[in-house]
Amino acid sequence: MKKISSLFIFMLLIYLGISTIFMDFHFVGKFGAILGKYNREIFGYFSYIYPFLLLLPLWFAYKKNLTAKELGNFFLAILLIFLALLILQALLFTPPHNGKLANSFINMLSPYIGIAGVWLFWFMLVGVIYLLFANRLKALLNANVKKEKLIIDENNNAVIIKEKIEQEIQETSETVAEKNEKKSHKEEKKPSIKLVKNPLETLQQKDMSSKPTKKQNRNINITKKEKESLSTLIKSTQKDNEQKPLQDKNIKKENKKIQEVKIVKTLEENEKFLASIEKGAIDKPENFQLPPIEYLQNPPKEKQEINEAEIDSKVTELISKLKQFKIEGDVVRTYSGPLVTTFEFKPAPHIKVSKILNLADDLAMALRAQTIRIQAPVPGKDVVGIEIPNSKFETIYLREIIDSDIFKKAASPLTLALGKDIVGKPFITDLKKLPHLLIAGTTGSGKSVGINSMLISLLYRNSPDRLKLLMIDPKMLEFSIYNDIPHLLTPVITSSKQAVVALSNMVAEMERRYQLMSQLKTKNIEGYNKKASKVGLPELPYIVVIIDELADLMMTSGKDVEYSIARLAQMARASGIHLIVATQRPSVDVVTGLIKANLPARISFRVGQKIDSKVILDSIGAESLLGRGDMLFTPPGAAGIIRLHAPWVSEQEIEQIVEFLKAQREPEYEERFLAETLESGSTSTTNASGEELDELYEEAKEIILSERKTSISYLQRRLQIGYNRAARIIEQLENMGVLSAPNAKGSREILL
Repeated sequence: MKKISSLFIFMLLIYLGISTIFMDFHFVGKFGAILGKYNREIFGYFSYIYPFLLLLPLWFAYKKNLTAKELGNFFLAILLIFLALLILQALLFTPPHNGKLANSFINMLSPYIGIAGVWLFWFMLVGVIYLLFANRLKALLNANVKKEKLIIDENNNAVIIKEKIEQEIQETSETVAEKNEKKSHKEEKKPSIKLVKNPLETLQQKDMSSKPTKKQNRNINITKKEKESLSTLIKSTQKDNEQKPLQDKNIKKENKKIQEVKIVKTLEENEKFLASIEKGAIDKPENFQLPPIEYLQNPPKEKQEINEAEIDSKVTELISKLKQFKIEGDVVRTYSGPLVTTFEFKPAPHIKVSKILNLADDLAMALRAQTIRIQAPVPGKDVVGIEIPNSKFETIYLREIIDSDIFKKAASPLTLALGKDIVGKPFITDLKKLPHLLIAGTTGSGKSVGINSMLISLLYRNSPDRLKLLMIDPKMLEFSIYNDIPHLLTPVITSSKQAVVALSNMVAEMERRYQLMSQLKTKNIEGYNKKASKVGLPELPYIVVIIDELADLMMTSGKDVEYSIARLAQMARASGIHLIVATQRPSVDVVTGLIKANLPARISFRVGQKIDSKVILDSIGAESLLGRGDMLFTPPGAAGIIRLHAPWVSEQEIEQIVEFLKAQREPEYEERFLAETLESGSTSTTNASGEELDELYEEAKEIILSERKTSISYLQRRLQIGYNRAARIIEQLENMGVLSAPNAKGSREILL
C-alpha cells in the first residue's frame, strides 16, 4: 500500500509540473490545463519548479522508513521552507509572476508593518527553520559520515596491508638480485629482476619451459628458501583479499546491530517504585500560605535532546574497547539522562561478570571518561549496566521537581524531592515509608544541595502546624539560613552538648506521644489526629530531625548520640518523628552497626574510597559517582540501587522562601527540648520562698500581661537578651502560675 500511494504521489507531481510548463489542451488535457493555469496564478514562477523539487524529499521519506513523529517533523520543515521561498518570490518580483498566495499575504501585512517589516518577518522565518531543524539535519549527516568513514577506514587498512606485502616481495627480490650479482663475476652486465604480480607462477612457467636460455637462468637464480618465503607472502595476500568481503560483511552487521539498539526513555523499576507512592490531594493550610513556585528558578526552555548519532558512536567505541579486552557481547538498550548515558551490555555466555567488573578503570581510560560505573549484573536482567558520563552535563532545577505532576499528586505531607533518574524523569520518595534516611558524601559531592532540596520540598507542602523541624548543625554553616522560620522547634542547634540534650528530649517526646495515642487507642499519628480533631484535642505535628554532621557528634558524645538515634529509629515512626542523618565520613566508627541496622534507607553521594561505599550502601559504586548531586539511593525493600541526580537550589532562592515564611508567623520555640541546658545557663536571684528568679522577671511579667504574647522569641527581642535566658524566664513564669504549661503545639495560655 505504501509503494502504491508513493507511486501515485510521484506521478501526480510530475503531471502537475508538466501541466504547468506545457499548458496545452491537446497535450495535457482539460484537467491539466486548468491545473497548470491555477498553479501559475497561485504560485507564480515557483510553480514551474516546485513539483519537481518535491520529488526529492518524497523519495527521501520513502527510503528512510521514518516514524510518524519523524515524518511529521520532516513535512513541517518542508512546509516552512516552501512558505519562506514563496514570500521571498513575492518580495523580489512584481504581479502576476510573484504568485497570488504570497502576494495577498504581503498585502495583508504591509499596511501594518511595511515592506521592511515583511523582510524582517522573512528573516525571522528563516531563523526559525534553522533553529528547529539544523541540529537534526547535522545529526543525520554526522551519522552517515561516520558510517562512511568506518567503511573507508576498513578499505584503507586492506590497501595498506596489500602495499606492505608488495613492498616485502620487492625487498626480497632485490636481496636475491644482489646475491646473484655477487656470484656471477663472469657476466659483464648486471642481472635484472623484474617484479611481477605473481612470482611463483612465473617461476613455474620458466621451470616448465623445455629450452631455457642461459640469460634466463642467470636472471632468476632463486634458492628453495627464497621460493618458500615468496610463496607464503603471496598466500597471505590472497587470504587478505578473500577476507576483505567478509570484513565488509562484519562491518555491515555491526552497523545493523548499532541501529537495532533500543533507546529507552523510562525505567520500569523506577516506575514501579513511584507507582507505590500514595496519590491524592493534600489539605491546604487555612491560616498559613505556602511559598509560591515563582521563588524557584525556571529551567531553560531549550533542553538537551538525545543525540542518537553520539550514542551510536559511543556504542561502537564501547564494543570495540571491550573486544580489545577479549569480552564479546552486544549492547541491547541505552538510557540517556542529564549526566550519564547507560548501556545495557549483554555479554557472551562464556564471559564471567567479575571480569567485566575489574575493567572499570581500564574502560574509563580507553573511553577518555572521568569515571565509569559498572553494575554487574542489573537486578532481574541478564545484562551488565555500564554508565558513561555525558560530554555535556544538564543542570537540574528544583522547580522542575516541585512543579511536576508526580510531586503535586503525592498525598503524603512528607514527600521529598530527590531529583531526576538516569533518564531525566522526576523522582520523589515518601519519608513516612522510609521512615528514616542516612546520607553520606564527601565535600563537593552535592550533599548539602541535596539536603536543602529535601528541606525546601517539605516547606512547600507543610505549614508550621503540620510540620516541625529540629535542626542540628555542628558546623554552624549549613542550616543557619533557616533560623527563625516558624517551623523550628528550637533555634538551629550548633553545640554538641545541646544536640545530645535535644535528642534525649526527642526520645521523651516520642514516649509522650505514644502515651497520648494509647489513651485514644490509635496505632499511628494519622489515626490519632483524626480522632483528636473529633474529640477537640490538638493535633500532633510531624517532627523531622535533621543532623548535618553525625561524625562530630559521635566524636564528642558517641554513646549517648548512638543510643538516642537508635531508639528514635526503632520506635519513632508511628509517632510521626523521622530522622535525616548526614555525614561526610561514613566510616565504621561513625556509622555504627546499630545505626545502620535502624536506618535502612540510605543515600550516598560521591565518597572517597570503595570501603566508604561499602559502609554506607553495603556495595561499591559510590566512589565512581560524578559529584554535582550525583547519588545512589537504596530504598528499604528494593531489589537494587537507584541512581539519581539531585536538583540545584541557590542560596538566593532559599533566602526568598525563608523570608516569605518568617513574614507570616513568628517562631514558637519549645524550651522543653533544651531543658537540661537551660538549667545550667540561667542568671538569677533567690526570692523569699527559695525559688530562683531572674532579675528581669518582673519586667518580663509586665510585658506578657500587657501585650498578651507568650513566645520566647518575642520576649527575647523585647528584653534584648539571649534565647536561653528568655526561655528560663518563661519557665519561671510557669512555675509562678502566670503561664500555663505548653500544649501539644507548644503554645501557652496566660492564667492571670
